[in-house]
Amino acid sequence: MDTLEQFTVLSGIRIQVLAQATACKTAFARDLHERLAQQLAYICKKLRLEIAVAARFGDEDEGAFGWVGPDEIHLIDSLYIDHGTREYQINGENWYSLDGDGEPIASPSTAEQIEGLGRFIEELAQYGVLVTANYVFIPCDEQIAA
Repeated sequence: MDTLEQFTVLSGIRIQVLAQATACKTAFARDLHERLAQQLAYICKKLRLEIAVAARFGDEDEGAFGWVGPDEIHLIDSLYIDHGTREYQINGENWYSLDGDGEPIASPSTAEQIEGLGRFIEELAQYGVLVTANYVFIPCDEQIAA
């Protein structure tokens, strides 16, 4: 898929996400939809720049300033585990040892909580844009034993 096609598809999905946001029953779901729309707007802005550069300098330079997006768009919590150092980081904050409290778990939001956002997450994955709506928590000893 070329850059123009990707821009067109992602712009269309962004418009649908914004339309769905107006139908959300909860502020939480509406906020998630708006966060996703904001991230898609950022990606589309970068794609527009890439299209403009290719139009101005020709196809031989296409990809010289290629859009490189984030590995994933995290709408709620992000979790990074460094297995080499046995540490983890939640939402880009402090690093913690895996040996102390146990390994954190990313748990997906329910369909009821995200009110229709799941279909956009699945559709975006088909175009290489990975989106998560996960909660990260550290299980206590009772939860680990169960």
